[in-house]
Amino acid sequence: MVPIATIALADVHDALRAKAQVSDDLPCHVGAFCAWVTGNEANLRAQVRRALDFDGQARHPEHIAALGFGAAGKVLDETQLSLMNEEIRHLSGRNFFSPGRPLRIEADGIGLLGIALGAADGQTGGPWLANLLQQASSSTDPWQQGLIRAARIVCGEANITVSPPELSVALAEVLGRQMNSEDVEPAWQAAVQMLPHGDGVARDAVRLAVFEFALARLAHVSVGAAGIDDLKALLRNSGRALKLWRYEDKPRTANSAPARWNVENEYHVQSFLWAILAPVFADLEDEENLPSVGHKHPRADLGIPSLRTIVEVKFLRSAGQAALAKVTEEVAADTSLYLSTDSGYDNIMVVVWDDSAQTEQHHELKSGLESIGGTTCAVIIPRPLKMKR
Repeated sequence: MVPIATIALADVHDALRAKAQVSDDLPCHVGAFCAWVTGNEANLRAQVRRALDFDGQARHPEHIAALGFGAAGKVLDETQLSLMNEEIRHLSGRNFFSPGRPLRIEADGIGLLGIALGAADGQTGGPWLANLLQQASSSTDPWQQGLIRAARIVCGEANITVSPPELSVALAEVLGRQMNSEDVEPAWQAAVQMLPHGDGVARDAVRLAVFEFALARLAHVSVGAAGIDDLKALLRNSGRALKLWRYEDKPRTANSAPARWNVENEYHVQSFLWAILAPVFADLEDEENLPSVGHKHPRADLGIPSLRTIVEVKFLRSAGQAALAKVTEEVAADTSLYLSTDSGYDNIMVVVWDDSAQTEQHHELKSGLESIGGTTCAVIIPRPLKMKR
């Protein structure tokens, strides 16, 4: 085998993309899985459309699985979601593993994973699906076994591991779940060495997803090699950036007007933090839309997906205990919404702009915020004296 060091990563990337190419004759649920795991929204929509356009007497379980991947990828509208839920309810009444009947969806790990994702999205699962997955787990094929175990995890089972490593890593990334660090290196090696397998285009798509995930991490590390601790340090020292923040009573030069970069609301603080963090964290996102929780549609101020970290901004406009308590309550509520199981984030760092500069309260406020589960850092920035009201 040619040593990895002699192979250009771009060439490996191109080869993986070619192997993971979805053809027109591929079953729609397999194509939907490939598109979902690699984050290809356009292709996912196309595979969903194939499932919706089926004109037979009744949709097959494979069509329902394709809709399940579409639901997980957030590409279904309300009508399509309702249709998927109704199809899953019909599916729940079928008999599986019937004597004398060849196995079909019962032995199809991709199909079972897609159905599990759809049932989890529409809350249409139940004992019938758990029983189906339990019986399907008797499969002796390692690839199928890994997909079925992933479906069981989606349905809420705990203490289950997924293999092979590339499937474990890819699904942890796309589902926003805790990644097994021991799987990362063998998954990367399987991807870049393109080790032979007999599991078709779906496993190639999984390896492509692993490769692109690893490249994103490498790109992040190359920008100052910054991690969680570096982010904390930047936030804790962000107040120093205000030393040269322009808030002038008179022009600094003969040809300019006085500059007053006033901070009046949370959006201004977000802009201030963006200027500090964006050069360091290449995947920094603003106004990040997170998965819905019931009727709530949470949106985080700033997010760094590679660090699974949200930076939430609060603007403390008034002085007094009531205002301090309100900020703490808001952060507690945000944490429960933002750190849902499929949000892709597992911790929050809070930055509070204290417009009243009540510095004597900062220690207690900081301690209270950092005691909230999931909040790993709290920074309070008082309004500078030069920015007097």
